[in-house]
Amino acid sequence: MERRLKAITALFAASLVLAVVSANAYAYIDPGTGSYILQIVMAAFFTAIFAIGVYWQKFKAFVFSRFGRRKDDATKDE
Repeated sequence: MERRLKAITALFAASLVLAVVSANAYAYIDPGTGSYILQIVMAAFFTAIFAIGVYWQKFKAFVFSRFGRRKDDATKDE
């Protein structure tokens, strides 16, 4: 695990150095590329929202199955 963390840290540091030290590219981003990047960001956002919703439902079901009222307890109150 520690080896993996060191490798990721080294990769991140190398990427950061290359991004900071790089020369000017004299390039542009056309509207199609900007639109594609926007689609990727939106897809990641909505995927995260969906995943949180699914796992939240599973978490609630687990908590209520462990600590919630049982059906036979609910009928005694009536």
